[in-house]
Amino acid sequence: MGKNSLFFSLRWKLAILFGSVFMVLQAVFAVVSYLNAQNNFGNDRKNIQKSHINIAETLTKDSFSVLEQFAELISVVNNPSSNDSKELNRGVSSMDENWSLWQLIWDIENIVLFDKQGARTKSWGNQLIDSDATVRRVLKNELPEHQIFCPDNCFQQVIIPVMGKADISGGISVIRPFSDVIIKYNATTRSDMGILIADNKAEISQGSRWKYKLSGMTQPEKNQPVFEFISKHHSINAFFNASKRIEFNSAVYEVRALPIQQAEVSNTPPYFLFIDDITADLKHLSSDLKRVWLYGFIGLLASLLLIFLVLHIALRRISRPSRALPLLSKNHFSQFRKQIIVKSSANLGYDELDKLSFTALNLTAQLEHFKQEMRGHTFNIPEKSQELAKERDFIRQLVELAPVIIIIQKLNGIILTINHAGVDSLETESSTIIGKVFDIFLPESDQEHLSKLNRLRTGEYGDQMQLDGLILTEAGKLRDISWLHKLIPSKEHGDEMVILTLGMDISERKIAEARNIRMAYYDYLTGLGNRRKFYEEFAPKLASAERYGYQLALFYLDLDRFKEINDTSGHDAGDNFLKMIANALKEAIRSTDLLCRVGGDEFALLMPHADMAGVEHIAKKINTVLKTQTFSSNGKTYTASASIGVAVFPLHGATVNELMANADLAMYQAKELGRGQHHLFNPEYDYRSKPNRTLAHHFR
Repeated sequence: MGKNSLFFSLRWKLAILFGSVFMVLQAVFAVVSYLNAQNNFGNDRKNIQKSHINIAETLTKDSFSVLEQFAELISVVNNPSSNDSKELNRGVSSMDENWSLWQLIWDIENIVLFDKQGARTKSWGNQLIDSDATVRRVLKNELPEHQIFCPDNCFQQVIIPVMGKADISGGISVIRPFSDVIIKYNATTRSDMGILIADNKAEISQGSRWKYKLSGMTQPEKNQPVFEFISKHHSINAFFNASKRIEFNSAVYEVRALPIQQAEVSNTPPYFLFIDDITADLKHLSSDLKRVWLYGFIGLLASLLLIFLVLHIALRRISRPSRALPLLSKNHFSQFRKQIIVKSSANLGYDELDKLSFTALNLTAQLEHFKQEMRGHTFNIPEKSQELAKERDFIRQLVELAPVIIIIQKLNGIILTINHAGVDSLETESSTIIGKVFDIFLPESDQEHLSKLNRLRTGEYGDQMQLDGLILTEAGKLRDISWLHKLIPSKEHGDEMVILTLGMDISERKIAEARNIRMAYYDYLTGLGNRRKFYEEFAPKLASAERYGYQLALFYLDLDRFKEINDTSGHDAGDNFLKMIANALKEAIRSTDLLCRVGGDEFALLMPHADMAGVEHIAKKINTVLKTQTFSSNGKTYTASASIGVAVFPLHGATVNELMANADLAMYQAKELGRGQHHLFNPEYDYRSKPNRTLAHHFR
């Protein structure tokens, strides 16, 4: 410790340490509280939304049920099946008398009576919809039907069959506005809801992205601007599966759309449009979170002050020994003893600081004794040191300058020494290597090296071994090393056997070999295997399929628009197009499949364990994926696709050449079907009779 070193009290270090721990805990608590509050708020909102949806659906069902009961009451008053003209006229007259009252009380818009053939016999109110087809279906099925239709405003219609004495005698249709459901929903939930209906006159130029309009809405002066905002900035599909939060005019709304009736085609109008203003709820949540954080911060400050006070009181007794210890470095033993205070009474017991004082006094006595002994040996040290230094320097220079890795390790693998070349190879400092086990610098994949080295350590492998392996650097890199391990006795360790390890870095040679292999088997442009690799792997895969009795599918792909892109936009554009196609195909296939580029715009794919359903699925999937890829060059945009021919072993051939030829024929047939098509080879089809049909020159 230098004279100018900054002194920093232990009490401050502990205070900072505990304070940092408390701050981290407080931060974690704050984050967890925030996430928990947000999660609870989100769950509460989901439950509320679910409840609102259930209420809206229940109100709709109840409204239809009430309307159906009303229609059944009418059917009792006027039965179209009566053959008594007086009774029939009396029923119609009763309907005429009560029509105005029903309009007022039940808000009825239209009532229509039908005979058993579905023809209208009497109508009250405005005719809003042609219900003849629905009436005939009701009379045929003898079951009532409900529907909602929205010309400009939404209406509920109930059509019920009227039973005569023996069979169906006719039907009754009752229509009233749907607005009563919206009003009841608002009164029940205190939330806003409207009805979205189709708007065939909607113009995109007006800024709206929706072809729908509001037929009714609670609080229209507040919610109409919200509807106009979301219809311009969001797609309606974003509001179907779940509610979406919208920020508008310094307020936050939750908006959800839901079909009113379950139709055969999902998401068909009309829709419920739920709009909930949750601004106040979010402000309340934010206020609660701020209050929690404030209380936590105040508690943290109080804890820190308490910790500092406790540490200040507890560590005062350490200050005296800390001031006395520097005297030992100056050999002032007597002054040190005067500074150390030892309890004369142990009424309250001894603690760790008392033990420290006793230990310090014992240490002082031992140091004083050692100092006197050292003076007696001082005169012999220089001569022996010079001899050892010369020998050490010679050996160190010899080892350090060697251009190979030199390591001496014990039989248990602990590294005793390592030279400069070894340190450079491991990319770290020698101090971090010495004392570690040599095995940790071997990667897990190099089990053969580790196994042979263990046999050498136990004497089962003789006294020497040589092999090529790997070494794992401190930075996680792998280097190829040619190793030589030899058992030798060590005089420094009492003739104990150690292992001399020599290593020569052959990484550059391995890289060159790997580069040559890759150039021979892989396409430089796409990174896929080339034609040579495809042929070499095809035969073993075919033999495996024959041995284990499973099908092997061969897909032969020819890009549809590559020549057009290459001719009009240049070879660079064509190369970029091929790279894009290769990347897309990699994503479309399984990890067990083999994909190679076998020609300019030709690719081949092998799919083991293929069934016909899987072949059809993969062929469609490839073109589905390719059609999502668009390529732009020189102001032109191209959509990718491929003509795919498929041949399956053993159905369409037993050899590589047969499968290649048949897949090629199938590909040409796919080309005749148009772009982006596939064709499975058919042995009964006469491919060669087609004009201009030849086998692909790549697979002859």
